[in-house]
Amino acid sequence: MKLDSKLTWRSDAVCMLGESPVWDPHSGTLHWIDVVDPAIYAYANHALRRYAMPKPVASIYLAQPGRLLAALRSGFVWLDLSDACVAPLAGAWPMSPDERFNDGRCDRHGAVWISTMDRRCVSRIGAILRIASATDARAFPSHAILGNGICFSPDDRFLYFSDTHARTIHRYEKAGLMDGQAADGRLFVQAAGGSGKPDGSAMDSDGCLWSASVGGGRIERYSPEGWLVGVLDLPVSHPTHCAFGDSDLRTLFVTTMGDPRIAPALAGQPLAGRVLAFQVQAQGMPEQRLAATWR
Repeated sequence: MKLDSKLTWRSDAVCMLGESPVWDPHSGTLHWIDVVDPAIYAYANHALRRYAMPKPVASIYLAQPGRLLAALRSGFVWLDLSDACVAPLAGAWPMSPDERFNDGRCDRHGAVWISTMDRRCVSRIGAILRIASATDARAFPSHAILGNGICFSPDDRFLYFSDTHARTIHRYEKAGLMDGQAADGRLFVQAAGGSGKPDGSAMDSDGCLWSASVGGGRIERYSPEGWLVGVLDLPVSHPTHCAFGDSDLRTLFVTTMGDPRIAPALAGQPLAGRVLAFQVQAQGMPEQRLAATWR
């Protein structure tokens, strides 16, 4: 079923690899990153600001107002949005030298859940890390090559996780993960063969998961049972992630890939690399902030 939507905005900034959109309701700001040309963006009140980063950023998280936590390849830094100051966060993370951080999200308890992936993107050594503070981190094997798409059910009972390489989305019971009883999760979606693969995702208030089909040129909406119940067709072929925002959480922000060296087809797509905003009928879940234990 084609989803009822309207393209309402496109960013002036063009990213090589846009990712990790995060809506901050406190400031009315949309944040996102460029992985290839390392930067964090902030857009609010028709003004865009770019924060150049010293190293590639994997994902970002809301901290206290005016501050973001950014995951790099193998560690974290704080970004002060007022003065662009970048400060490292000391900590030891349970991951091997062959892994790096990738996509993640903060849960309602203020803990970061973040995927790791093989740096060479060939081996199933990935994990899901739960990090409650710089001194409290646990790893759960995901056996993914390219972990992505972490989001949570509205009641916070389930965690959803994509392996882009395997074209799968799995669902884990969070309590089962924590006590070791749900190590492998349950297959939620096996994407059909073709060009599209599940990348970043977002959850709506009905418990439906919205998944960016990278290479497929669309956002796919799945019911809580894992059925494909809606499709939002896009004017670009490589969406990478999505997030709900604006005051009513009925705007879906979609980050996209813009580097034709990664995907040659992007050279003929004028909106590739931009963030696209769509007015949709569904209402999203609000983005969560880090707990005080992080500060």
